[in-house]
Amino acid sequence: MTKQELEQKVINATTAVEKRCETLKKHREQLAKKIAKGADRWEILTKKNDIEGAEQKLKEAKKTLEGWQAKLGERISRDAFIEANAPQAVRDFLEIWKTSAIEYYRASRLDFIKLRAELRQAELAARLEALETLPEYERARERFAGREPSDSDLFNLWPREPVEEFLEARRLSRKEIRKTLAECRDNVTDKLLSIDSEAERVEWLEKTMEEEKSAKLVGLIARINKVVGTITDASNLSIGEKGDINGIVVGTEGKARIETIGVAGYNIVRFHYRTMIHELKGA
Repeated sequence: MTKQELEQKVINATTAVEKRCETLKKHREQLAKKIAKGADRWEILTKKNDIEGAEQKLKEAKKTLEGWQAKLGERISRDAFIEANAPQAVRDFLEIWKTSAIEYYRASRLDFIKLRAELRQAELAARLEALETLPEYERARERFAGREPSDSDLFNLWPREPVEEFLEARRLSRKEIRKTLAECRDNVTDKLLSIDSEAERVEWLEKTMEEEKSAKLVGLIARINKVVGTITDASNLSIGEKGDINGIVVGTEGKARIETIGVAGYNIVRFHYRTMIHELKGA
């Protein structure tokens, strides 16, 4: 289970405890009102049973919360130990990844904004062409005689069918534009597009990529440890020109060759990588 999943478990368990506390509080308030009104013995006994049941459920919820908190604490301690003892070459590799990822997502946001504007202008140009050439818009042309149609005019041509078919033939329909834009989006870029403040964007991206870097560091070291045991010598690891990490790592249980390959074809984007760990049997 990942650290993020454990954190969510703690959040959920905390919410459950709060709900149980609120339920118990309501039962106690209801009991006090019944006593004040002189309720009979049976009503009071029933409400006391409700309170006992609520107390038991609260106890169980607290126990669950403590369990998840303990597991999260162990995970944080383990991750902190791994980070503190990770080879410098691995740290450098992931710092390069982080820098590249930040550059990529900044560029991705700007590219998306540029593409969106270009597609809008292309659609407007196509709508204007449809207005000027299609026979269905002869009356509209007469209405716009002597003035340029506004963007609003072009987006609201009537009837709609002719211009929609005109756009579809040029792959500029709303559906095609949404599809084109969707292919250029991801969760990080979407988040950056939703933040108006430049300072907030920089802060959010830095924080997010730092968290991702830490997660990748822990994950990579854990994978290496699974093959070679505790790392004893990583001096042969080196960083390539493209920010890739390669070399031999030695551990208490054996040796392994570390190899980084890009997953974006010949033009490797460094934040997309796959690190392979090949056990050197008999070494």
